[in-house]
Amino acid sequence: MIKRYKVRVPASTSNLGPGFDCLGAALTLYNEIEAIVDNKRAVFTKIEIEGEGAASLPKDERNIVWQSMKKVFERHTYKKCSLNNLRLHINNYIPIASGLGSSAAARLGGILLAYKIMGLKANIDEVLKLGAELEGHPDNIVPALVGGLCVSMVADKQIKYIKLSVPRMKAVIANPYFELKTKKARKALPKNIPFSNAVFNVSRSLVMLSALQKNRFDLLKDAMEDKMHQPYREKLVPGMKNVFNSAYTSGAYGAALSGAGPSIVAFCSINKAEKVAGNMTHAWKMSGINSRSYILDFDKSGAK
Repeated sequence: MIKRYKVRVPASTSNLGPGFDCLGAALTLYNEIEAIVDNKRAVFTKIEIEGEGAASLPKDERNIVWQSMKKVFERHTYKKCSLNNLRLHINNYIPIASGLGSSAAARLGGILLAYKIMGLKANIDEVLKLGAELEGHPDNIVPALVGGLCVSMVADKQIKYIKLSVPRMKAVIANPYFELKTKKARKALPKNIPFSNAVFNVSRSLVMLSALQKNRFDLLKDAMEDKMHQPYREKLVPGMKNVFNSAYTSGAYGAALSGAGPSIVAFCSINKAEKVAGNMTHAWKMSGINSRSYILDFDKSGAK
């Protein structure tokens, strides 16, 4: 008997400037994944991909959705599902290697699909632990799973987090038409940073979170500054400062690299979103780079 299982996973923006590897928020842009399983007879093996990455992502054992599913099956010694009786249909709306959590969405989608196929309720702690292991950090996995604005940490080999209320504002994404692999962006970072830079980021992170909870949006421009990763990644994102400046002159509250980049996220009021989006993409065009924009809300519920 053929059975179908579906998941939908949101994009996420992480770091938010100073909150390196520990802050993230889910956004209303989604990847949709469907698994078609026939446990009684083999069907032709196929991984279909539509949308972002359709021409470049692997459609075999290397596909990270399948790799994540396989990890879950192995941990639960579940042997009824393999690529011999599985068809995956992946519909990607989240740009690849863009700083919007595309790999986290794919891995989380695979993990949740595996639980559905096994007929088990997904254990949040186990899902987060495996997702963070595969990703290397929890800042995208946590909000993608639970939604909202999240602060996360690794403690006692577990992922522990707090989900905060989402402020009433828009997240404007300016996404240039080039990819930046997280691995490459991490190689640009120094092995050590000055003590003063660490203090700088701690203070900004605390003020930023407080400002978002207290609606002190006037503090976000300063509070979203960073000295741990953005100055080192700027050379990988041509025109970054110009895009930041265009966001601020258009009325944005705050702006930052989204994750490792190259996308840039700006937080702004609802009535300023169109202007901010247009001027950010125009600033990139002035730097010789084509881009597109998204005006998004914060996803409050996470993966389904």
